[in-house]
Amino acid sequence: MAGRPQFQSTPWTNSIPQVAPYGQRQQVPELSLPISSARIRGPAMRQPREVTSFSYDESRNLHFDDSSLSYFYLLQDDVTASGGIDLSAGYSVFNKRDDTVDEHLDGLLLALVDLEKRTGKKTTGDIITWRGIVTKLLCLPYSMNEGFELNAVWFDKQLFIEENLPYKLATQRPPDQRSELMSYWGYKFEQVSTIPKPWNECSRQEIESRSQNPVSNFAQYCSVVKTGLGDVRMVIAGEVDCAWDYKPDPKDNIDNDPKLFDNPLDHYVELKTNRVIQSDRDASAFENKLLRVWAQSFLLGVPKAIIGFRTDQGYLQTFEEFETQKIPGIVKKSKYANQYTKWDGVDALAFLAASLRWLKTMIPRAEENVVWRIRYLPRSDYLTLSKTDQHSFLHTEFVKWRSESAVK
Repeated sequence: MAGRPQFQSTPWTNSIPQVAPYGQRQQVPELSLPISSARIRGPAMRQPREVTSFSYDESRNLHFDDSSLSYFYLLQDDVTASGGIDLSAGYSVFNKRDDTVDEHLDGLLLALVDLEKRTGKKTTGDIITWRGIVTKLLCLPYSMNEGFELNAVWFDKQLFIEENLPYKLATQRPPDQRSELMSYWGYKFEQVSTIPKPWNECSRQEIESRSQNPVSNFAQYCSVVKTGLGDVRMVIAGEVDCAWDYKPDPKDNIDNDPKLFDNPLDHYVELKTNRVIQSDRDASAFENKLLRVWAQSFLLGVPKAIIGFRTDQGYLQTFEEFETQKIPGIVKKSKYANQYTKWDGVDALAFLAASLRWLKTMIPRAEENVVWRIRYLPRSDYLTLSKTDQHSFLHTEFVKWRSESAVK
Protein backbone atom coordinates (compact mmCIF):
# COMPACT_ATOMS: atom_id res chain seq x y z
CA MET A 1 0.00 0.00 0.00
CA ALA A 2 1.35 3.41 -0.97
CA GLY A 3 1.93 6.27 1.40
CA ARG A 4 4.53 5.06 3.88
CA PRO A 5 8.20 5.60 4.64
CA GLN A 6 10.58 2.75 3.95
CA PHE A 7 10.95 0.69 7.11
CA GLN A 8 14.13 -1.35 7.17
CA SER A 9 14.00 -4.35 9.47
CA THR A 10 17.00 -6.04 11.00
CA PRO A 11 18.50 -8.58 8.57
CA TRP A 12 18.32 -12.12 9.88
CA THR A 13 20.56 -13.88 7.39
CA ASN A 14 23.48 -13.73 9.82
CA SER A 15 21.50 -13.48 13.03
CA ILE A 16 19.00 -16.31 13.38
CA PRO A 17 17.86 -16.20 17.04
CA GLN A 18 18.91 -18.97 19.36
CA VAL A 19 16.58 -21.22 21.31
CA ALA A 20 16.97 -21.36 25.07
CA PRO A 21 17.92 -24.96 26.04
CA TYR A 22 15.66 -26.72 28.52
CA GLY A 23 16.98 -26.60 32.07
CA GLN A 24 19.79 -24.15 31.33
CA ARG A 25 19.90 -21.00 33.41
CA GLN A 26 19.52 -17.89 31.33
CA GLN A 27 21.30 -14.62 31.78
CA VAL A 28 18.62 -12.11 32.68
CA PRO A 29 18.47 -9.33 30.06
CA GLU A 30 18.52 -5.76 31.32
CA LEU A 31 15.08 -4.85 29.98
CA SER A 32 13.09 -8.00 30.54
CA LEU A 33 9.84 -9.33 31.93
CA PRO A 34 9.83 -12.79 33.58
CA ILE A 35 7.00 -14.79 32.07
CA SER A 36 6.80 -17.30 34.91
CA SER A 37 6.18 -14.70 37.62
CA ALA A 38 4.92 -11.45 36.08
CA ARG A 39 1.27 -11.21 37.07
CA ILE A 40 -1.30 -8.58 38.00
CA ARG A 41 -4.01 -10.50 39.78
CA GLY A 42 -7.65 -9.69 39.17
CA PRO A 43 -7.21 -6.94 36.56
CA ALA A 44 -10.37 -5.10 35.59
CA MET A 45 -11.42 -5.95 32.04
CA ARG A 46 -13.14 -3.30 29.95
CA GLN A 47 -15.89 -4.81 27.84
CA PRO A 48 -14.93 -4.51 24.14
CA ARG A 49 -16.96 -1.93 22.22
CA GLU A 50 -16.89 -1.64 18.44
CA VAL A 51 -15.99 1.86 17.26
CA THR A 52 -15.69 1.18 13.54
CA SER A 53 -15.04 -1.56 10.99
CA PHE A 54 -13.47 -1.98 7.57
CA SER A 55 -13.27 -4.43 4.69
CA TYR A 56 -10.72 -5.63 2.17
CA ASP A 57 -12.22 -6.73 -1.14
CA GLU A 58 -10.99 -9.45 -3.50
CA SER A 59 -8.48 -7.03 -5.01
CA ARG A 60 -7.22 -6.14 -1.53
CA ASN A 61 -8.68 -2.64 -1.77
CA LEU A 62 -9.70 -1.07 1.53
CA HIS A 63 -13.29 0.01 2.23
CA PHE A 64 -14.61 1.59 5.42
CA ASP A 65 -17.75 -0.51 5.58
CA ASP A 66 -18.98 -4.06 6.21
CA SER A 67 -19.06 -5.12 2.55
CA SER A 68 -16.86 -8.18 3.17
CA LEU A 69 -18.78 -9.43 6.21
CA SER A 70 -20.13 -12.96 5.72
CA TYR A 71 -23.06 -14.64 7.45
CA PHE A 72 -23.21 -18.13 8.93
CA TYR A 73 -25.36 -20.66 7.12
CA LEU A 74 -24.66 -24.37 7.48
CA LEU A 75 -27.00 -27.21 8.41
CA GLN A 76 -25.88 -30.43 10.07
CA ASP A 77 -27.94 -32.33 7.49
CA ASP A 78 -25.89 -30.74 4.70
CA VAL A 79 -22.75 -32.11 6.33
CA THR A 80 -23.93 -35.63 7.15
CA ALA A 81 -26.12 -36.31 4.10
CA SER A 82 -23.18 -36.82 1.77
CA GLY A 83 -20.91 -38.51 4.27
CA GLY A 84 -18.99 -35.30 4.82
CA ILE A 85 -18.02 -32.21 2.87
CA ASP A 86 -14.70 -32.44 1.02
CA LEU A 87 -12.64 -29.51 2.31
CA SER A 88 -9.91 -30.23 -0.25
CA ALA A 89 -12.20 -29.42 -3.17
CA GLY A 90 -10.87 -26.53 -5.24
CA TYR A 91 -7.41 -26.56 -3.65
CA SER A 92 -5.69 -26.43 -7.05
CA VAL A 93 -7.29 -23.05 -7.82
CA PHE A 94 -6.91 -21.49 -4.36
CA ASN A 95 -6.40 -17.73 -4.69
CA LYS A 96 -3.90 -17.28 -1.87
CA ARG A 97 -2.73 -13.90 -0.70
CA ASP A 98 1.04 -13.36 -0.57
CA ASP A 99 1.78 -13.46 3.16
CA THR A 100 5.29 -12.05 2.65
CA VAL A 101 3.79 -8.61 1.92
CA ASP A 102 4.06 -6.49 5.05
CA GLU A 103 0.85 -4.53 5.56
CA HIS A 104 1.98 -3.22 8.97
CA LEU A 105 -0.96 -1.52 10.74
CA ASP A 106 -2.16 0.17 7.55
CA GLY A 107 -5.80 -0.94 7.44
CA LEU A 108 -6.34 -0.19 11.11
CA LEU A 109 -4.68 3.23 10.98
CA LEU A 110 -6.53 4.34 7.85
CA ALA A 111 -9.79 3.19 9.42
CA LEU A 112 -9.00 5.41 12.42
CA VAL A 113 -8.38 8.36 10.11
CA ASP A 114 -11.78 7.77 8.53
CA LEU A 115 -13.43 7.46 11.97
CA GLU A 116 -11.81 10.63 13.32
CA LYS A 117 -12.78 12.62 10.24
CA ARG A 118 -16.39 11.55 10.75
CA THR A 119 -16.53 12.15 14.50
CA GLY A 120 -14.08 15.03 14.88
CA LYS A 121 -12.54 13.23 17.87
CA LYS A 122 -9.23 11.48 18.41
CA THR A 123 -9.53 7.76 19.12
CA THR A 124 -8.31 7.40 22.69
CA GLY A 125 -6.26 4.49 23.98
CA ASP A 126 -2.80 3.71 25.34
CA ILE A 127 -1.96 0.90 22.91
CA ILE A 128 -3.13 0.48 19.30
CA THR A 129 -2.49 -2.84 17.59
CA TRP A 130 -3.92 -5.94 15.93
CA ARG A 131 -5.85 -8.47 17.97
CA GLY A 132 -3.28 -11.10 16.95
CA ILE A 133 -0.50 -9.24 18.76
CA VAL A 134 -2.43 -9.21 22.03
CA THR A 135 -3.33 -12.88 21.49
CA LYS A 136 0.39 -13.75 21.38
CA LEU A 137 0.92 -12.09 24.76
CA LEU A 138 -2.21 -13.57 26.31
CA CYS A 139 -1.28 -17.12 25.29
CA LEU A 140 2.46 -16.83 25.96
CA PRO A 141 2.60 -18.49 29.43
CA TYR A 142 1.16 -21.62 27.80
CA SER A 143 2.74 -21.35 24.33
CA MET A 144 6.42 -21.02 25.12
CA ASN A 145 7.76 -23.06 22.20
CA GLU A 146 6.99 -20.35 19.64
CA GLY A 147 9.21 -17.29 19.40
CA PHE A 148 8.19 -13.92 18.02
CA GLU A 149 9.32 -10.36 17.57
CA LEU A 150 7.23 -7.20 17.68
CA ASN A 151 7.96 -3.59 16.76
CA ALA A 152 6.68 -0.78 18.97
CA VAL A 153 6.72 2.98 18.55
CA TRP A 154 5.25 5.93 20.46
CA PHE A 155 3.44 8.57 18.44
CA ASP A 156 0.95 11.23 19.53
CA LYS A 157 1.02 9.84 23.10
CA GLN A 158 -0.04 6.37 21.96
CA LEU A 159 1.97 3.16 21.65
CA PHE A 160 1.62 1.32 18.33
CA ILE A 161 2.68 -2.33 18.10
CA GLU A 162 3.06 -4.57 15.03
CA GLU A 163 4.64 -7.93 14.27
CA ASN A 164 8.20 -7.88 12.94
CA LEU A 165 7.43 -9.79 9.75
CA PRO A 166 11.05 -10.39 8.58
CA TYR A 167 11.71 -12.31 11.81
CA LYS A 168 8.60 -14.41 11.30
CA LEU A 169 9.51 -15.23 7.71
CA ALA A 170 13.11 -16.07 8.61
CA THR A 171 12.24 -18.42 11.47
CA GLN A 172 9.10 -20.21 10.33
CA ARG A 173 9.35 -23.68 8.89
CA PRO A 174 9.16 -23.87 5.10
CA PRO A 175 5.60 -24.93 4.27
CA ASP A 176 5.14 -28.46 2.98
CA GLN A 177 2.27 -29.70 0.85
CA ARG A 178 0.44 -31.24 3.80
CA SER A 179 0.53 -28.11 5.96
CA GLU A 180 -0.53 -25.95 3.02
CA LEU A 181 -3.49 -28.25 2.38
CA MET A 182 -4.53 -28.24 6.04
CA SER A 183 -4.41 -24.46 6.06
CA TYR A 184 -6.66 -24.47 3.00
CA TRP A 185 -9.19 -26.64 4.84
CA GLY A 186 -9.81 -23.76 7.24
CA TYR A 187 -10.56 -21.34 4.41
CA LYS A 188 -12.76 -23.92 2.67
CA PHE A 189 -14.73 -24.43 5.88
CA GLU A 190 -15.36 -20.69 6.01
CA GLN A 191 -16.61 -20.80 2.42
CA VAL A 192 -19.03 -23.72 2.85
CA SER A 193 -20.41 -22.39 6.14
CA THR A 194 -21.06 -18.77 5.16
CA ILE A 195 -23.03 -16.72 2.66
CA PRO A 196 -22.24 -13.18 1.44
CA LYS A 197 -25.50 -11.62 2.66
CA PRO A 198 -28.07 -12.36 5.37
CA TRP A 199 -30.08 -15.48 4.55
CA ASN A 200 -33.27 -13.63 3.65
CA GLU A 201 -31.36 -11.54 1.09
CA CYS A 202 -29.62 -14.47 -0.62
CA SER A 203 -31.01 -16.34 -3.58
CA ARG A 204 -31.16 -20.11 -3.59
CA GLN A 205 -28.55 -20.08 -6.34
CA GLU A 206 -26.12 -18.09 -4.17
CA ILE A 207 -26.52 -20.51 -1.29
CA GLU A 208 -26.29 -23.74 -3.26
CA SER A 209 -23.42 -22.72 -5.56
CA ARG A 210 -21.09 -21.19 -2.95
CA SER A 211 -18.94 -24.30 -2.57
CA GLN A 212 -18.27 -24.29 -6.33
CA ASN A 213 -16.55 -20.91 -6.30
CA PRO A 214 -12.74 -20.69 -6.01
CA VAL A 215 -11.59 -20.09 -2.43
CA SER A 216 -9.76 -16.83 -1.77
CA ASN A 217 -8.31 -15.26 1.37
CA PHE A 218 -7.97 -11.76 -0.08
CA ALA A 219 -11.29 -10.42 1.21
CA GLN A 220 -11.52 -9.74 4.94
CA TYR A 221 -13.85 -8.00 7.33
CA CYS A 222 -12.31 -6.44 10.45
CA SER A 223 -13.85 -4.98 13.58
CA VAL A 224 -12.09 -2.23 15.53
CA VAL A 225 -12.86 -2.21 19.24
CA LYS A 226 -11.98 -0.23 22.32
CA THR A 227 -11.15 -2.39 25.29
CA GLY A 228 -8.68 -2.52 28.15
CA LEU A 229 -7.13 -4.57 30.91
CA GLY A 230 -6.07 -3.17 34.25
CA ASP A 231 -4.79 0.37 33.78
CA VAL A 232 -4.05 -0.04 30.06
CA ARG A 233 -6.63 1.02 27.49
CA MET A 234 -6.42 -0.52 24.04
CA VAL A 235 -7.71 -0.09 20.52
CA ILE A 236 -7.43 -3.41 18.70
CA ALA A 237 -8.61 -4.65 15.32
CA GLY A 238 -9.18 -8.20 14.25
CA GLU A 239 -10.73 -10.20 11.46
CA VAL A 240 -14.29 -11.39 12.02
CA ASP A 241 -15.10 -14.63 10.22
CA CYS A 242 -18.85 -14.06 10.01
CA ALA A 243 -22.01 -12.85 11.70
CA TRP A 244 -24.45 -15.36 13.16
CA ASP A 245 -27.53 -13.64 11.74
CA TYR A 246 -27.13 -9.93 10.98
CA LYS A 247 -25.13 -6.86 11.90
CA PRO A 248 -27.17 -4.09 13.54
CA ASP A 249 -27.47 -0.83 11.63
CA PRO A 250 -25.75 1.96 13.63
CA LYS A 251 -28.76 4.16 12.86
CA ASP A 252 -30.87 1.86 15.03
CA ASN A 253 -28.71 2.71 18.06
CA ILE A 254 -28.72 6.48 17.81
CA ASP A 255 -30.87 7.01 20.91
CA ASN A 256 -27.97 5.68 23.06
CA ASP A 257 -30.37 3.84 25.36
CA PRO A 258 -28.28 1.00 26.91
CA LYS A 259 -31.40 -1.14 27.25
CA LEU A 260 -32.14 -0.87 23.53
CA PHE A 261 -28.55 -1.01 22.26
CA ASP A 262 -27.97 -3.86 19.82
CA ASN A 263 -24.25 -4.60 20.16
CA PRO A 264 -22.65 -5.64 16.83
CA LEU A 265 -20.11 -7.77 18.68
CA ASP A 266 -22.89 -9.97 20.06
CA HIS A 267 -23.63 -11.16 16.51
CA TYR A 268 -20.09 -12.16 15.47
CA VAL A 269 -18.77 -15.71 15.20
CA GLU A 270 -15.27 -17.23 15.13
CA LEU A 271 -14.79 -20.21 12.78
CA LYS A 272 -12.17 -22.94 13.26
CA THR A 273 -11.49 -26.51 12.17
CA ASN A 274 -10.12 -29.44 14.14
CA ARG A 275 -9.59 -33.13 13.51
CA VAL A 276 -12.36 -35.45 14.68
CA ILE A 277 -11.73 -36.43 18.30
CA GLN A 278 -11.24 -40.19 18.57
CA SER A 279 -8.96 -40.62 21.59
CA ASP A 280 -7.90 -39.06 24.88
CA ARG A 281 -4.84 -37.71 23.12
CA ASP A 282 -7.02 -36.02 20.51
CA ALA A 283 -9.15 -34.50 23.27
CA SER A 284 -6.08 -33.16 25.07
CA ALA A 285 -4.71 -31.60 21.88
CA PHE A 286 -8.10 -30.04 21.14
CA GLU A 287 -8.33 -28.47 24.59
CA ASN A 288 -4.87 -26.98 24.13
CA LYS A 289 -6.06 -25.51 20.83
CA LEU A 290 -9.05 -23.99 22.61
CA LEU A 291 -6.67 -21.53 24.31
CA ARG A 292 -6.17 -19.60 21.07
CA VAL A 293 -9.83 -19.95 20.10
CA TRP A 294 -10.85 -18.47 23.44
CA ALA A 295 -8.19 -15.74 23.38
CA GLN A 296 -9.07 -14.52 19.88
CA SER A 297 -12.79 -14.47 20.59
CA PHE A 298 -12.53 -13.02 24.11
CA LEU A 299 -10.30 -10.09 23.16
CA LEU A 300 -12.62 -8.89 20.41
CA GLY A 301 -15.82 -9.61 22.34
CA VAL A 302 -16.99 -12.38 19.99
CA PRO A 303 -19.48 -14.49 21.98
CA LYS A 304 -19.26 -17.82 20.18
CA ALA A 305 -16.97 -20.03 18.13
CA ILE A 306 -18.12 -22.71 15.72
CA ILE A 307 -15.63 -25.52 15.20
CA GLY A 308 -15.87 -27.89 12.26
CA PHE A 309 -14.53 -31.38 12.92
CA ARG A 310 -12.87 -33.07 9.95
CA THR A 311 -11.10 -36.33 9.18
CA ASP A 312 -7.39 -36.60 8.45
CA GLN A 313 -8.40 -36.75 4.79
CA GLY A 314 -10.13 -33.37 5.05
CA TYR A 315 -13.78 -34.40 5.10
CA LEU A 316 -16.00 -32.28 7.34
CA GLN A 317 -18.05 -34.61 9.58
CA THR A 318 -19.86 -32.26 11.95
CA PHE A 319 -19.60 -28.90 13.65
CA GLU A 320 -20.20 -27.68 17.18
CA GLU A 321 -20.87 -24.33 18.81
CA PHE A 322 -18.84 -23.14 21.82
CA GLU A 323 -19.68 -20.14 23.98
CA THR A 324 -16.54 -18.07 24.47
CA GLN A 325 -17.11 -17.40 28.17
CA LYS A 326 -17.54 -21.12 28.90
CA ILE A 327 -14.38 -22.36 27.16
CA PRO A 328 -11.99 -21.85 30.14
CA GLY A 329 -14.40 -23.79 32.37
CA ILE A 330 -14.53 -26.66 29.90
CA VAL A 331 -10.75 -27.00 30.05
CA LYS A 332 -10.59 -26.51 33.82
CA LYS A 333 -13.00 -29.40 34.44
CA SER A 334 -11.54 -31.65 31.76
CA LYS A 335 -10.03 -35.02 32.61
CA TYR A 336 -8.10 -35.10 29.33
CA ALA A 337 -5.82 -32.08 29.59
CA ASN A 338 -2.45 -32.57 31.28
CA GLN A 339 -2.91 -31.32 34.84
CA TYR A 340 0.59 -29.78 34.85
CA THR A 341 0.31 -27.93 31.54
CA LYS A 342 -3.43 -27.19 31.50
CA TRP A 343 -4.04 -23.56 30.59
CA ASP A 344 -5.85 -21.18 32.90
CA GLY A 345 -7.65 -18.15 31.46
CA VAL A 346 -7.47 -16.18 34.71
CA ASP A 347 -3.71 -16.69 34.92
CA ALA A 348 -3.25 -15.81 31.25
CA LEU A 349 -5.12 -12.52 31.77
CA ALA A 350 -3.00 -11.76 34.83
CA PHE A 351 0.13 -12.13 32.70
CA LEU A 352 -1.34 -10.07 29.88
CA ALA A 353 -2.13 -7.24 32.30
CA ALA A 354 1.46 -7.32 33.58
CA SER A 355 3.00 -7.39 30.10
CA LEU A 356 0.84 -4.52 28.82
CA ARG A 357 1.72 -2.34 31.81
CA TRP A 358 5.41 -3.23 31.37
CA LEU A 359 5.39 -2.21 27.71
CA LYS A 360 3.51 0.99 28.43
CA THR A 361 5.94 1.88 31.23
CA MET A 362 9.32 0.72 29.91
CA ILE A 363 9.24 2.05 26.35
CA PRO A 364 10.18 5.75 26.67
CA ARG A 365 7.33 8.04 25.63
CA ALA A 366 9.70 10.92 24.98
CA GLU A 367 11.36 9.06 22.11
CA GLU A 368 8.53 9.35 19.60
CA ASN A 369 8.97 7.60 16.24
CA VAL A 370 11.86 5.46 17.54
CA VAL A 371 11.19 1.76 17.02
CA TRP A 372 11.68 -0.61 19.94
CA ARG A 373 11.95 -4.36 19.51
CA ILE A 374 9.97 -6.74 21.73
CA ARG A 375 11.43 -10.23 21.53
CA TYR A 376 10.55 -13.65 22.84
CA LEU A 377 12.94 -16.54 22.19
CA PRO A 378 11.41 -20.03 22.12
CA ARG A 379 11.47 -21.78 25.51
CA SER A 380 12.95 -18.77 27.32
CA ASP A 381 11.40 -17.19 30.41
CA TYR A 382 11.68 -13.56 29.37
CA LEU A 383 10.14 -10.97 27.14
CA THR A 384 12.90 -8.52 26.26
CA LEU A 385 13.04 -4.95 25.02
CA SER A 386 15.74 -3.32 22.94
CA LYS A 387 16.02 -0.03 21.11
CA THR A 388 16.62 -0.10 17.36
CA ASP A 389 18.03 2.52 15.02
CA GLN A 390 14.89 2.35 12.90
CA HIS A 391 12.10 4.88 12.68
CA SER A 392 8.35 4.75 12.49
CA PHE A 393 6.42 2.09 10.58
CA LEU A 394 3.18 4.09 10.75
CA HIS A 395 1.32 4.97 7.57
CA THR A 396 2.20 8.49 6.40
CA GLU A 397 -1.45 9.43 5.87
CA PHE A 398 -2.19 8.62 9.51
CA VAL A 399 0.88 10.54 10.72
CA LYS A 400 -0.04 13.54 8.59
CA TRP A 401 -3.65 13.47 9.78
CA ARG A 402 -2.71 13.34 13.45
CA SER A 403 0.03 15.96 13.03
CA GLU A 404 -2.06 18.49 11.12
CA SER A 405 -5.63 17.93 12.33
CA ALA A 406 -7.26 19.51 15.34
CA VAL A 407 -8.74 16.28 16.75
CA LYS A 408 -8.22 15.90 20.47
